[in-house]
Amino acid sequence: MVAGISTASYYPEVPEFALKRMAVLGVKAAEVFINAPSELEKPYLRELRRIADRGGVRIVSIHPFTSEMEPLLFFSAYERRYQDGLELYKKFFEAANLLGADLLVFHGDRRQTQRTVEEYCERFQGVMEAGERMGVTVAQENVPRCAAWNPAFFRSMAHCLPKARFVLDVKQSVRAGFSVSEMAGAMGRQIAHLHISDRDDASDCLTVGSGNSDLVGLIAQLKSQGFDGAVIEEVYRNSYGTYGELEASYALLLQLADGKKPESFGYLKT
Repeated sequence: MVAGISTASYYPEVPEFALKRMAVLGVKAAEVFINAPSELEKPYLRELRRIADRGGVRIVSIHPFTSEMEPLLFFSAYERRYQDGLELYKKFFEAANLLGADLLVFHGDRRQTQRTVEEYCERFQGVMEAGERMGVTVAQENVPRCAAWNPAFFRSMAHCLPKARFVLDVKQSVRAGFSVSEMAGAMGRQIAHLHISDRDDASDCLTVGSGNSDLVGLIAQLKSQGFDGAVIEEVYRNSYGTYGELEASYALLLQLADGKKPESFGYLKT
């Protein structure tokens, strides 16, 4: 496993700001949240890659700002829009290629979808294969407002598309009312990427080590399922006080991803 931080954790600061801070701190991996159309331009992407390479940060994944457009682009009955959506996402795949990333986080259709799981999988497969042709894994994330919000959906999707890959998001599992362990079990060996965060009784999104989640147990479960992907800390700017707090939590995340014993995290639940 490789441990990293999402540039979304610094939002609304721009990705280049986030990557520069990560580089100074020796962060090993990053997910880049592309926040605007101009951030798909090649000169901008090459500059991001330069910042990351100079600082020894490997960009492992990207997250499109168009996630909320995915129901409209890929799951309507209007075929031309679907084809145009594939062309649009080729720009994100190109961005991933330029940044050195091999995974794109996908949200998909809205929770109130009129499509069956089989129909959903057919549409997702088209996006997945478009990514594969450009060397990018399109990975379905669990999100409460989306069709892919519960363990049953992921069990059905895994059965329908054995080659599909998933992103497990800890906070989104909690918000949907499911234990992270149950969601991870439903995704099984098809988990390719992890968005990790902590929680307590007052907040469902805290930096690693700030809450009482059984993160040690989660990592152990994922390893038992064969997971060896990126563990990315994805929190919000209101999840912590100073940047120092976020960055201190990364030191704990490194130990967690390295499989250190629970004693290394005195305040983490075992």
